[in-house]
Amino acid sequence: MASKKLSSDTSLANSYKLSRGVASVARPSAPTIGTATDGGTGNMSVTFTASTLGPTASSFSLTSSSGVTGSGASSPLTLQEAVVGTYTYSVSGINANGTGPSSAASNSVVVASLFAPSGAYDSIATTNGSSGGATFTSIPQTYTHLQLRIITKSQGAATDFYNWRFNGDATSGNYRTHTLLGSGASASSYTNTTGNTSAFIPTENPGTNATNVFAGIIIDILDYTNTNKYTTMRTLAGWYGNGSGQMSLSSGVWLNTSAVTSIAIGGYYTDLTYSGNASYALYGIKGN
Repeated sequence: MASKKLSSDTSLANSYKLSRGVASVARPSAPTIGTATDGGTGNMSVTFTASTLGPTASSFSLTSSSGVTGSGASSPLTLQEAVVGTYTYSVSGINANGTGPSSAASNSVVVASLFAPSGAYDSIATTNGSSGGATFTSIPQTYTHLQLRIITKSQGAATDFYNWRFNGDATSGNYRTHTLLGSGASASSYTNTTGNTSAFIPTENPGTNATNVFAGIIIDILDYTNTNKYTTMRTLAGWYGNGSGQMSLSSGVWLNTSAVTSIAIGGYYTDLTYSGNASYALYGIKGN
């Protein structure tokens, strides 16, 4: 009688390896797909639930039936469609061993219109923010770079700093900053590399003792859709009032390869609040 061939199923192979004390090479199980929705311009958002079986995924990949992909650390995932049409979406988990199987397909979504850049600098969104800062979400993925322009005034009694987070990432050590500071009378520098959950935009806002003195900040976020490298930033900021002031020049990096889809801006010190007539403007930049 012919012998039966043993199954080469991955789960059996991994069970054998674990029984022999060999590290598993298992990849994450397929997530459970949720709902796909269109923000109105082909900027898709897809919810999902990570599998609780097997190895844990460290990140997730989103794939459209159009071939466009996106990625992120948690639900929802986003991507920008490039062509109008009807699409479905699937999600797969990723760990150190590779990409696991895909989820079932999502609901079908008709993408009837797309966000199209119209100039070298396009205004994406503006807000007066709140006492705690501002948040930009569902950022179009159709530009090369982003630029934030901020005019603000601290209501605190001490010199203050802004910070920001991309995609809600609050992982300690995921942001690094190097800064040069100058007041006209003296110069200094500092670096922030570990132990913080967000990077600094180092402008010394003037505090309550400097009436009607505002700080100006310009932040360039470079190659924000590139998923093959970390996101880098550069910042120019400063304030001047009644004979005193300060300028700062910074470079920064977000140690994550996900495309930037949201930006949250806020204060560093716990007692920091901002003037209600602050202005926050996000622009998209075309070209290189």
